[in-house]
Amino acid sequence: MCVRSALIIKTMNDYTVRRLALVLAVQAEIEGMKAENMQREQQGYSMAWTETDFCQKAEELRNLANAHDEQL
Repeated sequence: MCVRSALIIKTMNDYTVRRLALVLAVQAEIEGMKAENMQREQQGYSMAWTETDFCQKAEELRNLANAHDEQL
C-alpha cells in the first residue's frame, strides 16, 4: 500500500464513509437516469430525465460535499 493510500484510510472516519456512501448512491441514480434515457432514445421515445433533473442531482452532490458531518 502506498503512503497516500495509507493516509486516506487513516483519515476516513464514520462521517467520511457515510458521505462517500451517499455520493456513490447519487452517482448510481445518475447512471440509472442516463441508462433510461439511452433506452428511451433507442425506442424513439422522449427523454425521461431532463437537464433540470441532472442539475438537481449535481446540486445534491454539492450539498453532500458542503454538509457538516452532523447533517449527513
